[in-house]
Amino acid sequence: MAAFAGRSWTRQASEGPAHFILTGGQTRPSRDLRVETLLTARDPAPPTGSQIPEAEQAIALCRGQPSSVAEIAALVDLPVQITKVLLSRLMDAGALTVADKPATHTPDDFVTLLEAVRDGLQRSL
Repeated sequence: MAAFAGRSWTRQASEGPAHFILTGGQTRPSRDLRVETLLTARDPAPPTGSQIPEAEQAIALCRGQPSSVAEIAALVDLPVQITKVLLSRLMDAGALTVADKPATHTPDDFVTLLEAVRDGLQRSL
């Protein structure tokens, strides 16, 4: 039998705490979070009772400007699914909230923009 040359399927002690510790054993997020969902920290953020550094890091990333779930996962260095559970728990605790959605544009806005681009290009010729 050929030896498997790929990534090991066992967990190394150097990889840090098990993910179930970070999520309190929870395997699914309590909120419907997509990777593009933008989150902000509530000011003042209520105490979460969490001594988990990744949770505190996630709150800090959302303070001042909205951060996406994908961005938080990358910067906290956790898998996206684990990050979603962690963020859901922080939302349930009242520390994070979904950022206000930007104003949606109507098709007329895009037509106006395209006409302005066309007119600018014609003037430059």
